[in-house]
Amino acid sequence: MYRIYFFIGLILFLYLTSCLDDVAHDNPIDPDNKNQGLQLKGKVQTLYAPVAPIPNAVLSIQQLNKNIFSAPDGTFEFNNLEPGNYVILCSAPGYNTDSIEINLGSHSNINFNLDGLPYFERISLSTHHITRFFPVDDFFNITLEAKVNDTDGVSDIHKVFFEIPEFSASDTLPASLIAGEFRMTLSVSDLPVNTIHSLIGRAFFLSVMDDAGIIVKSGEQFLTRIIDETPIVTFPQNLTTVAADTINFEWQVVRLPFWFTHTIEIYQINFGLLSFVTEINNIGATETSYIFANNLPNGDYVWILIVEDEFGNTSSSKEGTFNVSK
Repeated sequence: MYRIYFFIGLILFLYLTSCLDDVAHDNPIDPDNKNQGLQLKGKVQTLYAPVAPIPNAVLSIQQLNKNIFSAPDGTFEFNNLEPGNYVILCSAPGYNTDSIEINLGSHSNINFNLDGLPYFERISLSTHHITRFFPVDDFFNITLEAKVNDTDGVSDIHKVFFEIPEFSASDTLPASLIAGEFRMTLSVSDLPVNTIHSLIGRAFFLSVMDDAGIIVKSGEQFLTRIIDETPIVTFPQNLTTVAADTINFEWQVVRLPFWFTHTIEIYQINFGLLSFVTEINNIGATETSYIFANNLPNGDYVWILIVEDEFGNTSSSKEGTFNVSK
């Protein structure tokens, strides 16, 4: 009887085994699948030398709505892909998005070299009201300043420029001696307006371009204020000879409906030209005088009083003059 059961079991086993051999192994993760799909792998890294990996970049296959992330060393890998045409997108914070189209017919490798985006660290628009004995007309100008950087480094910055769309005005800001800083001063003659006041409430835009031609544009920027009132200096004036040890600078009280401080600028007169000597800043709004230790060499001097609000807008006095003779 035992032999009969044994032979029956053996026959069933062989039958089932032959049936299992006929089962389709179409599942991509089935180890018996003779065609598990194609592999697409590669690396995400920076554009410029020294090339560095970019981790956590998002890689997407549009046709499959499939996303993966690059590893800490920048590598990535798509598996079990069918042959065909694919568009792979690659994006990472601080970098320009890139894409590659590939006709996948076998296991393949592709690499992404992403261009780091430029960005603004600081933008400043300020107005400046200047009064002078000559010429007698008051002078107004605007200063545009931008501090920019780039994910690839500040050396990748190509240029910074501004636009005022409402007036179809634009120009490039010159670079300063400090890397990444750009500055431009504009007067009425530089713009299609009759007065600086007409620019209040008008949108300015600043843009920064890197060497690869990628442009990042700022949001709307506006002038905050024009200070029409000007301070008036009272002493010293008219080349008055000042005390040998101290100078007591004096001016009329300035009444403005907003926060501000005073600044004193001192220039020496050399053969009719002004040479900057020093400035004293952060003098309180309620002050009408300032005692300055007179350590200036003999000569003739000009001093100017400036009021400045919290946004960097300024208004300056007409010149006062004094003489130092020790």
